[in-house]
Amino acid sequence: MLTLALASVRLRWASFVGSFVALACGVALMATSILVIAATVDVPDQGRQRFSEAPVLVTADLNVDFKPANGDVQPTPVPAQPGLPAGLIAAVAATGRTVEDHTCYAQLPDGPSDQVARAWSSAALGGYRLTAGAAPAADDQVVIGGGRPEQVGQRVRYVTADGVHSATVSGVTEAEAFEHAVFFADAQAARYCPAVGVLAAFGPADAVRRAVDSAGGANVARVLTGTERGQADPHHAEVGSRLENVQTPLGLSAAVSAGTAVFVVGGTFALSIAQRRRELALLRLIGATRRQLRTLVNREALVVGVLASAAGCALGAAGAAPAGRWLVDHDLVPAEFTVPVTWWGLLVAGSIGLLTAITGVVFSSVKAGLISPGEALAEADAERTSRLALAFRWVSGLLVLGGGIAALVLTASSWPDTAADVADSLSLLLAIVAGCVLLAAVLAGPAIRLLTVLPGLVARLRGRATEDGGGIVWATARQSSLSAFRRTAATTTPVVLIIAFAGCLLGSIDTINRSQVTEVRHQLSAADLVVTPAGTPGLSRAVVERVRSLPGVQSLVITPTSVMAPVADGQALVAFRAATADPTALAEVDRLPVVAGSLADLGPDSIVLSRTWPGSPAVGGRVSVRLADGTPRDLRVAALLGTGAEAVQAWVTGPNAVTGGVGGPALAGRIDLRLLPGTDRAQATAALRTAVDGLGARLTTPEEVWSAATDSTERDSWNALLMILGLAICYAAITLANSLVMTVTDRRQELSLLRLAGATKGQVLRTVALETLMCVAAGTLLGVLGTAISVGGSWAALTNLVGPTPAVIPWTVMAALAAACAVIALTAAVLPAALTLRDRDGQAVLRGAAGAA
Repeated sequence: MLTLALASVRLRWASFVGSFVALACGVALMATSILVIAATVDVPDQGRQRFSEAPVLVTADLNVDFKPANGDVQPTPVPAQPGLPAGLIAAVAATGRTVEDHTCYAQLPDGPSDQVARAWSSAALGGYRLTAGAAPAADDQVVIGGGRPEQVGQRVRYVTADGVHSATVSGVTEAEAFEHAVFFADAQAARYCPAVGVLAAFGPADAVRRAVDSAGGANVARVLTGTERGQADPHHAEVGSRLENVQTPLGLSAAVSAGTAVFVVGGTFALSIAQRRRELALLRLIGATRRQLRTLVNREALVVGVLASAAGCALGAAGAAPAGRWLVDHDLVPAEFTVPVTWWGLLVAGSIGLLTAITGVVFSSVKAGLISPGEALAEADAERTSRLALAFRWVSGLLVLGGGIAALVLTASSWPDTAADVADSLSLLLAIVAGCVLLAAVLAGPAIRLLTVLPGLVARLRGRATEDGGGIVWATARQSSLSAFRRTAATTTPVVLIIAFAGCLLGSIDTINRSQVTEVRHQLSAADLVVTPAGTPGLSRAVVERVRSLPGVQSLVITPTSVMAPVADGQALVAFRAATADPTALAEVDRLPVVAGSLADLGPDSIVLSRTWPGSPAVGGRVSVRLADGTPRDLRVAALLGTGAEAVQAWVTGPNAVTGGVGGPALAGRIDLRLLPGTDRAQATAALRTAVDGLGARLTTPEEVWSAATDSTERDSWNALLMILGLAICYAAITLANSLVMTVTDRRQELSLLRLAGATKGQVLRTVALETLMCVAAGTLLGVLGTAISVGGSWAALTNLVGPTPAVIPWTVMAALAAACAVIALTAAVLPAALTLRDRDGQAVLRGAAGAA
């Protein structure tokens, strides 16, 4: 059977081109994704780092003991590290020389937002060397990392968390890739940031570990040596976070490509089996068993799978480096990111390709085994539709689509926060797409009838037959598309896959993004002006104090913090996004989506929570939480908010807000402003602009904040399109083109018969083109229907979560994809038909009749 399968693939290679190309592309994408994901697992060697010259590092790592509902106590790091205890610092200092690292926010006027202040004694830990000037000897002197020699002796201004300062540049160092630093005298750095986040130790590592163990051990600090020292560098953590962020879309892209490839291979082999029905029946007639036919089809798929997987692995290996450069160019990963080619990554991708080929051909092999020997003699040219195939499509499609719709309804009513996360809701979206694809073949006919109902109605009103409504070409194309079930299904299904998948994914992403913008817009609906950071990570205390001191303006200062709570039925302790604000200003300046309780009840012993908070808290009830530094609190729920997962999940007052620690005091994230009655808007605006000028802040309007949020979400949508949809859509396009080429080449007798009946070449080609467009239009209609179901489910869940929010269907993208499908389908259908009709006037039919006689 293997020899026969090889011969079949060699002789009927045109039937397998589509499967080969699509599977090769799928394996290539999977191989590239696996190689890139493997490269993101470990942070690449950054070369020199902040602490690369220190042999041993002791880092602050305060943990709180959390005991799950059933399990052992789990140490959980707190998000706001308070720094190393004084006793531990003294114990480590007894082992040898130590250097304390005091790092906090400081930014020069032209400095980047991640610029930091550090003590000069810690500069040597990163290998800094002065290129001009001298070390800072007084509190009003600084050394600029990466500065210019001509800056030495100049007076510069800089911003810290407590406001604006000035100092004389005593020296400059060479630039380093791992940070942008401004160095102060040790005493001044300690005043800006009293907490010690990292302690560099030069004594024996074992002695340092013993000293740490005696002063609290792993519950308060970690001891790092060797390559582990890179974990103490914030640049290391930032790079690791960026690498993790690309793992999810790459994994989704690989999974979607594998699933799409299954549809592609399955559809192509199903069409191939239908075209080879007589050939397979002849094999049955000469003695082949059903099992042998199934084996033949499976081994054909195996041959195609081996060849396509090998080609895909080669393409994936070649595409690994360009994929890495694309990620670097789009600033998704650091500039030093590279993608090595590993044999095991290619092996995994190739194995998945083989499995995909075998999986995609299972149903086709079963159909091949059901062919009877008599069909070699009795089979007519007219197409017969398998009742078993129709029943399978109806049952499987309705089960998958119905299950997806039921899951959407359940999610919208019970777990609306799931719909606010694209990764969490992806399985629901794929269920809708899969259901539409499975039903595409059986719904294509009704969709075509629906789309062609208008000309028929016009004809009936004029007293003519329905088929005469659009002329002979229209009637022939319509009847051909309705009677040729396999050809219509082969054309419609890829279109449904393209339109539904793009519409469901992008529509849901855009709807989620719009709900986030809606939250911001609703929250700022009562604000007149907003102060936001201008090239800085936040707003300093000087900005806050100046804005608060202005008359006629009520200000709401929002400072980020964290609140920890158990999740997953008490199995883990997780930090949630929270914020602190004055309760009176919070109730009067902003409009939070309160669904129960009142913001006026927020006080030192209470908390305002999102209604998606773990445990479904009720207003008036009490929740046990931990503050950002691990301090336990038992707080009363003052109000519940309808907010999404990306919004603030908890609001607390100052006594319950930990906004400082390692890195210095936290910066305010935003100041929302409301003009009091009688305040002149022009004068207040001018005073506010003057107040924030030169402090790394800008005065904006709520509309500008909404616009910025909208622009950001649109960029995210297009990144998702590029990373997840791109090749999946290409696969479906390949299937569309291949299926039409396969069917048109088998329509030679039909096309010749039309010519023999008197149709001109132009009429025949217009018939083929119109039939193709009908199928593309039917597929587009079904894809839009699937998109409407998916987006409607997301919209219902988000409306239940955050209140009224728009549902977004990406009409422009879907229209562009539908037009692309039409162009591809017309090219793949009309061009082979034109070549078939070249210099022929029905001779093929006459030769066939002569041969039969």
